[in-house]
Amino acid sequence: MRQIYCGCYGNEGIYKVNFENGILSDPVLFCNIASTKYIAEGNDFIASLYSEAKGRNGVAILDKSGQVISSLIYEDIVSCYIGCDGNHIYTANFHEGTFSFLKYENSTLTLERKVKIRDKAGCHMLLPCNDQILGFALYMDRIYLFNREYEITGTIEFPEGTGPRHGVLSPDGRYLYVVSELSKEVFIIETSSWTILNKVRMCDDEKSTSAAIRLLGDILYVTVRGTDRVFEIKISGEKLEIINSYSSGGKHPRDMIVCDGYVLCANTHSDTLACVNEKGTVSQVKIPEAVTLIAVRELQ
Repeated sequence: MRQIYCGCYGNEGIYKVNFENGILSDPVLFCNIASTKYIAEGNDFIASLYSEAKGRNGVAILDKSGQVISSLIYEDIVSCYIGCDGNHIYTANFHEGTFSFLKYENSTLTLERKVKIRDKAGCHMLLPCNDQILGFALYMDRIYLFNREYEITGTIEFPEGTGPRHGVLSPDGRYLYVVSELSKEVFIIETSSWTILNKVRMCDDEKSTSAAIRLLGDILYVTVRGTDRVFEIKISGEKLEIINSYSSGGKHPRDMIVCDGYVLCANTHSDTLACVNEKGTVSQVKIPEAVTLIAVRELQ
């Protein structure tokens, strides 16, 4: 049995759902804090974005019972992404156009550095990659390269209007796979030179936007909002091929994880967490404004 945690927009908190053999249990409220629109698994804790009040936003650290054991307020507008890398925590703020680098040590959160790109740069992810950290700036059509002192050392440039949103690395770290929100494409990038090797477009619908990307084996999974579908893309060396697509089981799939042979989608506009595969929707439960998902090992 897996434990699935689902964060939400607004004041809905974080929900916990058990998952086994394609079946989702009824959700239980795990932590009642606001603006949990991205969550991440740390070393025996869960890190969440959260909002204390208007103009007071930041990060909360939760224990296995859902209690807040540490928190830090440092933003006027809540971020859109949070990730953990050992005792380092990274956030990206879409509206403020900032990347923030935090540390969680001795049960205390501290802000090590905050880097401003520009207002509304669309900062959307920070991804550790070998001795660097990659900062995705959607409206800049760039990924910024940071060293471990959080200084910008270079950029990966994309065509205008691409909108690089999120990425995943190959297990050996040689390749970066990037999903672009605006152009609905997936790119292969070679990490030793940051050269774009290939790309594939998922759809041409102007009203659709890509969201999440996951990697399992040689298959990339991508959600596309508007068409509300999951795309499966096979990796063959430096080539990409769309091999399947199917419904996300709801409306506006924001986040998605691949778990035990199924795809779990947080469908924000239909208030559902859905378990799907190529045969259709296997099970689903109601979660208000579901937006982010993690499947975690048992917390200590």
